[in-house]
Amino acid sequence: MIDSIQLCINHSIKVRRLDPERPCVRFKPGYNALIGRNGSGKSTVLRAVASCPMCRVSRSGGAVVKYIGTETLNPNAGGVFATREAMIQGIRALFMSHGQNVRDSLRNQQEGGETVVLIDSPETGQDMEGCLEIHRGLLRMAKHLQVIVATNHLVFMRGGHRIDLGYRTLPRLIRSSRKLVDGFSR
Repeated sequence: MIDSIQLCINHSIKVRRLDPERPCVRFKPGYNALIGRNGSGKSTVLRAVASCPMCRVSRSGGAVVKYIGTETLNPNAGGVFATREAMIQGIRALFMSHGQNVRDSLRNQQEGGETVVLIDSPETGQDMEGCLEIHRGLLRMAKHLQVIVATNHLVFMRGGHRIDLGYRTLPRLIRSSRKLVDGFSR
């Protein structure tokens, strides 16, 4: 499990809501959602946890991390396929929408002994039903793995520990969503 990360100077300047003297983010077991506006540093924190040798990541229980970024979720990104499964998924992607590709990619992730899964923007290319389907799957996954997502979608903010890298992100999104929905009922 990832207990916390203390960001290095390179990453901490990209996450403005953290204490500049001690730029630390704490996680809990199960499902965690980094929330905030675009540019608030959600993806920065995930990438730092996944691969920055200068950030101090506090791990317990020998955490093995798997990072799934928006590039990973797009089988049409091109390049050489690392596995037969990736090749099949890439071919199938030619006949699907982007949203279907993302769901298919998440559904077909291969387990590699990871205990922590980091997912950047699982809402990419999804309608509401797709978001709900992916969220249900992530909550099931969080029963036996630590799942940390970076999101600005309300669906993915439910059912776990929220880490707000913005300013009162959840209440702000709820207000704006209510205004939007009210606009449809007239």
